[in-house]
Amino acid sequence: MDPICHTLVGTALSKGGLDRWTPRATAALVIAANAPDFDIVATFVGRNLAWRRGITHGVPALLVWPFIIAALVWAVDRWRGSAASTPVRFGPLVAISAIGVISHPFLDYLNNYGMRWLMPVRNQWFYGDSLFIVDPWLYLMLGLGLWVAHRNSRIGRPD
Repeated sequence: MDPICHTLVGTALSKGGLDRWTPRATAALVIAANAPDFDIVATFVGRNLAWRRGITHGVPALLVWPFIIAALVWAVDRWRGSAASTPVRFGPLVAISAIGVISHPFLDYLNNYGMRWLMPVRNQWFYGDSLFIVDPWLYLMLGLGLWVAHRNSRIGRPD
């Protein structure tokens, strides 16, 4: 999937109730939903296709990403001074980040490009072949859901 889709999924997970777990949950989910695509930096060293959807998407990375993201969001919140009355809690940030991070390879698996779950141990590609990399129907469903959630919150209805 593309970064727009991953961002919409992170936001939708937040509006689905995960934003109630701790302040800055939405930021953590959006960052986490996009984090495995950090492998784009391989472009700058000429290794993009060799590293694409590999080591940053593999199971070992999926276990580490939530802690990195939670620490980053927690540190930025502490540095900027929390405007929320409730302080950011590290444990829920890790859990939320894990959910966001797992959403990424799951969506990447569903398209025809596939991904490599077992990197760096095995270089085998896995394909779901059920979605396009840029899928307008997925955009439409996610966008409509976010619009309804936003509309309901503005008129005072429960989410």
